[in-house]
Amino acid sequence: MAGLFITIVPNLKLKNGKHTVRIAITHSGQTRYIPTDVTIDSEKEIDKGRIVKRPDKDRLNMHLRKLLGIYEERIGNIQYADCLSCTQIIKLIKSPVSGERHRTFADISEEYLSQIDKDNRGKTYKLYRLAANRYMDFAGKDTLMEHITPIRINNYIMSLQKELSQTSIKIYTTLLKVIINYAIKMRYVSFDVDPFVTAKVPQAKKRDTYITVEQLRKIRDASLDTHSLSVVRDIFMLTYYLAGMNLVDMLDYDFRNTDEIYYVRKKTRNTKEGENAVNFSIPDEAIPIIKKYMDKKTGKLVFGKYSSYVSCYNVLARKIKSLAEVGGIKHYFTLYSARKSFVQHGFDLGIPLSTLEYCIGQSMKDSRPIFNYVSIMKKHADKAIREILDNLKEKQ
Repeated sequence: MAGLFITIVPNLKLKNGKHTVRIAITHSGQTRYIPTDVTIDSEKEIDKGRIVKRPDKDRLNMHLRKLLGIYEERIGNIQYADCLSCTQIIKLIKSPVSGERHRTFADISEEYLSQIDKDNRGKTYKLYRLAANRYMDFAGKDTLMEHITPIRINNYIMSLQKELSQTSIKIYTTLLKVIINYAIKMRYVSFDVDPFVTAKVPQAKKRDTYITVEQLRKIRDASLDTHSLSVVRDIFMLTYYLAGMNLVDMLDYDFRNTDEIYYVRKKTRNTKEGENAVNFSIPDEAIPIIKKYMDKKTGKLVFGKYSSYVSCYNVLARKIKSLAEVGGIKHYFTLYSARKSFVQHGFDLGIPLSTLEYCIGQSMKDSRPIFNYVSIMKKHADKAIREILDNLKEKQ
């Protein structure tokens, strides 16, 4: 059976001379340490696993004892612990079991954030981090999930209204709800009353971000005088040609030796159940752009010096307004406008929404009973994409 005790490691002194209090785990002749959130000023402030000679010693000892109790309980629930190494034991006890109760919002939000790839989904990670931190600034870092009540949610929204726009409030509350729903699914908490039952979440203003067919033609046919703007135009048009395919998915796709697209959107691959792949033939219009930027060794798109998602995103942020001027576009315009325009142009042509949803990888609503009888397939997507792109051709 593993042993646990509270200690410090004198050799691991912080730069400011202080010490992090740790929980030591001894098992199978090994000792490993789990850092806590408690720091002390000197070695003299800990004696036989207890904090001493500090005015806040009682509070800190209570907190550390609680942490120790949590880890002891988790170790007691591990089956065949004798067969595991000390390092494996630590990995298990640092990952809470499903159904564990009385956990803090901070703890659960960290667990949820740990499942988001910071490299591939950097913007998403930052948004969730901001949303979690904003709620903790309001409610406190030690607030339990059980403390999230309708009154607290309403007070939180009112506090946001003093500082943020309706769009920002909508984003923060939506992401907060995702974290809370995660805790419910993992059975870390249950609510007799939904915390959002009386919440009045402001609705974000709907922006018309799509552009007309004529504006898209202007962008496609324009003679551009800078390399960076040409790259932005190529990314925008390729997004449109590939049925609104997100930049992160385009950069991740292997275009070698294939005449079709078959992928699952990164944005939704871990949130949907069942079949959610998108499959369609690569249209002729997309091929020259793909050949221009495809790395022959990897099959991945490399837009010159803009070789990563971050660098592509940055050049888009800098140059997208210039591209809007090229197309004579006065309203809000981003790369997302390519995806929105693809759908709008298809809808204007009378293409069924279900087919458009399939083309862009959008989840089709289960509430429509007709989907129990029909399936949208590659041939439907190919026909729809061809009709939309043929509409871009100049009318004779």
